[in-house]
Amino acid sequence: MSQIVKVEDLKLRFYTYEGIVKALEGVHVFVKEGETLGIVGETGCGKTTTGLSIFKIVLPPGKIENGKVLFKTRKGKVINILDLSERVLSWIRGRDISMIFQEPSSSLNPVFKVGDQISEVFLQHRRKELIKKVLDDIEKDIKNAGDSFKERIYKAEKGIYERMLRNPDARLPAFLAKIPLVNRFKRRLEKKIREAVKELLADLEISDPDRVFDMYPHELSGGMQQRIVIAMALACNPLLLIADEPTTSLDVTIQAQVLDLMRKLKGKYGSTIMLITHDLGVIAEMAERVAVMYAGNVVEVADVREIFKRPLHPYTKGLIESIPMAGKEFKTIPGTVPDLINPPVGCRFHPRCPFATPKCKEVSPTIREVKKDHYVSCHLFG
Repeated sequence: MSQIVKVEDLKLRFYTYEGIVKALEGVHVFVKEGETLGIVGETGCGKTTTGLSIFKIVLPPGKIENGKVLFKTRKGKVINILDLSERVLSWIRGRDISMIFQEPSSSLNPVFKVGDQISEVFLQHRRKELIKKVLDDIEKDIKNAGDSFKERIYKAEKGIYERMLRNPDARLPAFLAKIPLVNRFKRRLEKKIREAVKELLADLEISDPDRVFDMYPHELSGGMQQRIVIAMALACNPLLLIADEPTTSLDVTIQAQVLDLMRKLKGKYGSTIMLITHDLGVIAEMAERVAVMYAGNVVEVADVREIFKRPLHPYTKGLIESIPMAGKEFKTIPGTVPDLINPPVGCRFHPRCPFATPKCKEVSPTIREVKKDHYVSCHLFG
């Protein structure tokens, strides 16, 4: 199975008034085609920042200082996302890589109907595909035209759409769309987009997609809002879907529905998923491989069964032991997450690690494969 994205030695800093936050310190992780990779760790460990770095949308005062994000395109070409211009990235974001953000209500514009917000994705990335469908319909109308006047009208519409197909930014269609008597051509494209959005909403098991298309975000429940956000992310059938805490703000019943929906959609659309969460239960249910992060580092990567049965890194062991279980004493990891402005020297986990050695306090470990497909960043295995 080939890798669709590979992050190599990623270092990211936030330049704040209090100091330089060393948010990511040499992150190494990869995602295989067709799999679901879970990214798990405590709040502030760098899970979301890693996901945003794959998009190259880290905003100031954040700055990527080093590293590569190698991405395999639809044509099989491997490119470094961090080397691309904003113009090229605008085509990749949404079409090849999409993201479901943590809070659905903050991802939706409250003053636009949800259907219009999903339509924007289609217009940005699938306009040519939809225009071709419109031209097919016009060809049928020309053949079935009952008189020469209708035929001339249809041919005029065809000419406008052909110009749009050659040059999506052409000024003539935009100008004609503002003239009430001739803007009827615009309705053909709007109809096609509406049909595509309704089809997508139906795939998301939303009842009455036609009604939901014309609703505003505040008229929808949290679970419905999350489905709309998922619809926007899946509108272009992306190669990689990054889901950042997609069920955090939902109750357990809706959580189960959303996770089940994501599993079905992955099977239908064939997308690869990077699932960011702090919930080990979600990881156990959804992921095939797991990357455990701590304080800006990936400390362990392995198959999900291997992680739960035979965790190697002391932090991973602590996470799993802290899962509440009936009849067992509740355990916690001693200490607190370090301040990333002044992180510990050496291994960042050593102040909380019961197995720390003098080497751990001086030398930062590198991640290495200690068993087949099982990677650990710890001096105990070096």
